[in-house]
This record gives sequence, structure tokens and C-alpha cells, in this order.
Amino acid sequence: MNEREVLAAADAVFDAERALRRAADAVDELGDLAASSLRVLDDAAADAFYAHQEERRDFYLESAGDHLMRLRNRSGLMNELGEDLSRHLAAAGSAIERAGDELARGTDGDDRDTDVRALRTQVDVLSEVVALARPVAEQITHHAQHAAESAAATEALMLLDSRVHQAVQEVTRADEGVSMMRSVIESARSRARTSAALAGSLSYAVTHPPTSTPGCWDATSKSWSSGPPQQAHQPGKPADPGIAI
Repeated sequence: MNEREVLAAADAVFDAERALRRAADAVDELGDLAASSLRVLDDAAADAFYAHQEERRDFYLESAGDHLMRLRNRSGLMNELGEDLSRHLAAAGSAIERAGDELARGTDGDDRDTDVRALRTQVDVLSEVVALARPVAEQITHHAQHAAESAAATEALMLLDSRVHQAVQEVTRADEGVSMMRSVIESARSRARTSAALAGSLSYAVTHPPTSTPGCWDATSKSWSSGPPQQAHQPGKPADPGIAI
């Protein structure tokens, strides 16, 4: 590979690593929102249970309605984050594809071949991992969207029904998807970090080629010269007569 191809592949790998870092951040936020949504659903269910008591029915129904409003907001945010996650994974996939195209152009038969082959292997595996992550992200978005729609169509009085509400099922499935996504993203990021380290090493190698003869700094002329440092010539001095006895 020539210098341009190596640098282009390295840039693509770095882009993929950044996109996966953003995807991991989105997954963390999704996990927090899913857990929070499940807690809100538990609170709403508790209020619905106590609302069966006639003496404080209105109070608990109002509280359940507030919980439903919070659920709608959280479900909407989960939907947006799911779409962000899909975009980050798409960007990572595109960058990985660019890196693969550059690395597939071949090698020049020099000492970089081993590193290039290692990087190509990492990129190939990374491509497969990201390909696995994308449908999981789509499923998370799908469940978050359905949870938002279900919460929007639900009123507090509906919570008095003893049947499990659809929103509970959708949020639970989204939460399960997030747990799966954590494992996939962590695997992808591990591969991306390894790939980025290899790409950085290759980039440095092509931009800092070794010199055939090691140079040294000539302190006298204040310039670089080849070969070992030379002893600076010192002018002769008259012999020290010593001390007369």
C-alpha cells in the first residue's frame, strides 16, 4: 500500500471508532431511560391499584395520569435516541466499508504487510459486529415508538384494568434490546480500539520512514551529519610547566 492508501484507511478507521463511541453513549442513555420508564410504569400501576379505594380515587388517578405523562416523554426520548443510535451505526458501517476498500488495494511487499493484514482482519470482524448491531438498534427504536404510541393512547382510568398494559411490554422489550446492544457495542468498540491502534502505527510508519544511515547531531557545526559523532578538534595548548620545587 502506498502512503495515500494507508492514511485514507487510517482516517476511515478513526471515523468508525468515533461513531461507535457516540453509539455507546446513546446506548447508555437508552439504558437509563428504559430503566426509568419501567420505574414510572411500576409507580403508575401502584397508583392504579390504590385508585380502587373510593376514598382517595381521584388523588391516585391524578397521580397515575402524571406518571403516564412522564412515560410518554421518556418513550419519545427513547425513540429519538434509537434513531440516533441507528445513524451512528450507519456512519460506523460506512467508515468501515471505506477502510476495507482502501486495505483491499493490496500491499507493496514491504515490512508493513504484516500490520496491514492484521488491520484488514480486525476491520473485517468489526464490519460483521456492526452489521449485527444495526437490526438490534432498529428493534429498540421500534419498541420505543410503540411504547410512546401506547402511552399516548392510554388514560389513567385504563390503568384500572388488571391486564398488563401494552406499554409495559414494549418498554420491557426495548430494555432487553438495550442490554443486548451493550454487549454488541462493547465488542465493536474493543475491535475498533485495536484497529485504531494498528492504523495509528501504520500512519506513523508511512509518514516517518526510517533513514538508511543513522544521523547524529554535530555540536560544533550545529547540524545533522551521518555516522557516529566526531570528536571536536581542540587547538594545542602549551605544556604546563608545573610547580618548581
